[in-house]
Amino acid sequence: MKNLLIITQKVDKNDQLLGFFIDWIAGFAQKFEKVTILCLEKGEFDLPKNVSVISLGKDRNLSKLFWFFNFYKYLFRYRKQYDAVFIHMNPIWVVLGSWYWHMTNKKVCLWYAHKSVTFKLRLAEKFSDIIFTSTLDGFRLDSKKVKVVGQGINTDLFKPDKSVSPAPETLINVGRIAPIKNYEPLIEAIKIIKDGGINVNLTIVGEPTLNVDFKYQEKLVKMVKDIGIEERIKFVGKITNNDLPNYYRKNKIYINLSRTGSLDKTILEAMASGCVVLSSNDSAKKFLPPRLVIRSENPNDLAEQIKEATRWDVGDELRDYVVSNHLLPELIKSMSESIKTP
Repeated sequence: MKNLLIITQKVDKNDQLLGFFIDWIAGFAQKFEKVTILCLEKGEFDLPKNVSVISLGKDRNLSKLFWFFNFYKYLFRYRKQYDAVFIHMNPIWVVLGSWYWHMTNKKVCLWYAHKSVTFKLRLAEKFSDIIFTSTLDGFRLDSKKVKVVGQGINTDLFKPDKSVSPAPETLINVGRIAPIKNYEPLIEAIKIIKDGGINVNLTIVGEPTLNVDFKYQEKLVKMVKDIGIEERIKFVGKITNNDLPNYYRKNKIYINLSRTGSLDKTILEAMASGCVVLSSNDSAKKFLPPRLVIRSENPNDLAEQIKEATRWDVGDELRDYVVSNHLLPELIKSMSESIKTP
């Protein structure tokens, strides 16, 4: 198989959540003669010459009906320019396109890493030839099609800077602002630490996307103001993927209380960047040293564990884990070989 069709949500190097996918595309471009991308929207990118990026129209404010029309139009138009299909995260495209791909002998491959199991995912599992995921927790259906390949972290981008020495009481959280991220206990813990006479600082990187998320952010901002710690917690909004490493490096501790279930990519980015990581993530519990697993969401307990973590120096150990298990080149190599296997 020489040519690959990739279907993804967004191709934009400036997007905080999906900017990393540019590196994936560039990696696939080294393994296949031609790579064609269908995306809902496209922004800025600099990709190899053998990559073509085609938008389905969300960036032009086209309706969903036009997205689907364009989806089928391009499947047929470029049918001779790809031998296999790689769908990133969105199983609906497997459901909509697999009938044609199987009819034309094109291999259907899905990447999915999330705890949610929907009806669309159940259908996509039936219609996919192979399913890639980061950890076993990332795909929660029993299927012989699943291949665990790691998360694929660009450790050349996310790496420590020995010239930067963050203060011990500096914390960072990165990700979409949403209720599932569970910020309230952390905010209360910061208040407790501050009232104890320690000048702790928390940087929250990310932005809301859904209406419920915007309301949640308003609630958090009000909470921070009401308890009088506005000078200790900073909401910095969206940061481009390429700028994220500097934020990790400027903070001693990365803390994650999310309830997403599947492995949060930002945990590994922080580890690769040299942070001490504290997390309650189900997947992270399986490889983090026990003292780095959040023991309790009770704000008093959490405050104590954060104070303990300011004295720890485990950055090299955590980075070594990422390098050994979640390297981007190894991810691309493993998936490409599986896609090309008859």
